[in-house]
Amino acid sequence: MKEIRAAPAKAPAGPATGQVAASPRAARIDAPSDYLTATQAAEALNVKVPSLYSYVSRGVIRSVTQPGTRARLYYREDVERAAKRMGGRAGIPDTVETAVRWGQPMLTTSITDLADGGHRYRGVPALELAAAGRSFESVAELLWSGVDVPGLTLWEAAMPSSEVLDRLDAAAGSSDTLTSARLMSLATAIIATAMPNKPDFERGTTVADAVSLISLYACAMGLLGPARKVYRPSHPQSIAQLLANALIGEDAADARTRAAHLRAINATLVVCADHELSPATFAARVAASAGAELRACLHAAIVTQSGIRFGGGCERTEALLASVQTAEALRDAITGYVASGRQVPGFNPVSYPKGDPRARYLIDLASSMPKNERNQFHALDGIFKAAQAEFDLKPRIDVGLVSVSFALGLPRRAAAAMWIIGRCAGWTAHVIEQRLAGFTMRPRAKYVSLGG
Repeated sequence: MKEIRAAPAKAPAGPATGQVAASPRAARIDAPSDYLTATQAAEALNVKVPSLYSYVSRGVIRSVTQPGTRARLYYREDVERAAKRMGGRAGIPDTVETAVRWGQPMLTTSITDLADGGHRYRGVPALELAAAGRSFESVAELLWSGVDVPGLTLWEAAMPSSEVLDRLDAAAGSSDTLTSARLMSLATAIIATAMPNKPDFERGTTVADAVSLISLYACAMGLLGPARKVYRPSHPQSIAQLLANALIGEDAADARTRAAHLRAINATLVVCADHELSPATFAARVAASAGAELRACLHAAIVTQSGIRFGGGCERTEALLASVQTAEALRDAITGYVASGRQVPGFNPVSYPKGDPRARYLIDLASSMPKNERNQFHALDGIFKAAQAEFDLKPRIDVGLVSVSFALGLPRRAAAAMWIIGRCAGWTAHVIEQRLAGFTMRPRAKYVSLGG
């Protein structure tokens, strides 16, 4: 193993946070200094220097500025830990604190597991389910109960009441500030007033409530669509159909194009249905462990998912990709992010150091969509490949979701909407599993005095 010489100067203490997707190859750094230069740190991690910068912005490796220069040094202990962890899949964390930062598993689950080739639902590869055209509804049932119902194409449950939809329309108005997450939070608050006092687990209606909530969220997305109103279905429809009608309109395309759109939206929901213990899923499980009803658990997950590292970050990715039309334009934008030490929105997933298979699948799905006036995908795929070659940037699921949204001509913020609505299936499954586990999540904190 190659020995790395450390930086000769010892920089003053003072953390500047950021985060790294750790290298798949461990490295040993034998040197007296507590700091490394960018070149040394990148070599130890077996990544390119631009990747190091994006890793730092995600908080795994800290850096400090050298006095009198613009160059930065990187904490040796952080680099060693990241290299040893081999992408977070090997090595035992020193503390529980490292475990909650993409470290070793903290909980047991039978719902979803992650692998380099992609995630699996109850042991079945999720991307295979999506590619096979399995309905989102059947995949949700698989996650909830472990029972495979391949023939299920839609839920026959009653659609949201007219009273609830009227109140949602009135509350939302014509505001341009309502993101998909805010709309779902608003819908959750409104439907709560129409639900019985007893929680779902006492009424035995957890799955029925999940179906009603997911259907309501899909109808609410009409406020993002061309009509700017809650979509009101006249008959039972699949969640993909509800979303297509809400976001595009019922008569916006010919039958062939519409069928392609429905398949794409359904496949996107399937891919997004779960992803193990993400922060929003953890929030849902914490709420469930405290005895909260399903509506409250989903709301906790939705507001967590709205953060800029997830659903909110998807909207930032959308804004970035909407502003570039050529590889040169993206190169200029990325250069600006890298120079300032900021993470490029939508790239370099911590969970997949070699690249996110979900992103690749969704980008390929976008490439297969009919070429018409609605399709805004254009040459983005080539731009992504150029970004990876030059900056070692690998697309996250955000980029895949935005690609599908562009290819279908969906309105702004629709990419995050598909992500959150799809993930409601997984959150519900985790709520059910956590309740069956029968314990309350109440971790301890290690107190550290900041006094003199």
